[in-house]
Amino acid sequence: MKIFFLDPDMQLQDEIDICLNQCRLKIDVKKTQNEEDIFDEDLFLEGYSLFILNLQNPADTKILDFIRTNANGAPILLVLEPTVSPQIFQTLSSYSYNDIIIKDFSVEEFAYRIYKLCHIWNDNIFYLDKGICFDFKKRMFIFKDNHTVLGKKEALLLKCLFLKVHGITTYTEIIAFVYENEIVSNDRIRALVKQLRDKLPCDFVKTFHGKGYQIAHLR
Repeated sequence: MKIFFLDPDMQLQDEIDICLNQCRLKIDVKKTQNEEDIFDEDLFLEGYSLFILNLQNPADTKILDFIRTNANGAPILLVLEPTVSPQIFQTLSSYSYNDIIIKDFSVEEFAYRIYKLCHIWNDNIFYLDKGICFDFKKRMFIFKDNHTVLGKKEALLLKCLFLKVHGITTYTEIIAFVYENEIVSNDRIRALVKQLRDKLPCDFVKTFHGKGYQIAHLR
């Protein structure tokens, strides 16, 4: 799972990085203090599960629009300095930020916002929407009143997809996570995806031909 973190406070970035990786799955945090760095990531934006932005001018939508065009729907958390003018909230209310947080906040509060936006609450239970969750430990997928028990590999595949819920999970990532880097063909992965689809009570796994798979957005 990858997060893009833009903020001038390097100490804060390091504290958040340490906090996330102490109590959750491994999270790759790309830390930068330069707003222009986001435009160098245009070919890789789909790989990010979350964007955290502390912008010099929060009312400028250039970066927001760029991410929305290229990042496959990943959520954006806007960070505001305590000196920000209260009038700006009227402007920001019409923008498509998923969440806004104002400094100064605790590291724990900030981590909670990240878990919430990425739909990751612990290493075993994942929530996508109301009435939709996956209990990895029990290998149980719950869709409203329907409870489906999965096989071991099916459960590992679904967890792999949930860990990157806002991004495309590549064949390489599936091989590493599900098969522990065993040499397997893409056909074998496709067969496992079909098994999972056949068991789930909804059209839940979206295919990106030549790239991999992603959890579909359900409503």
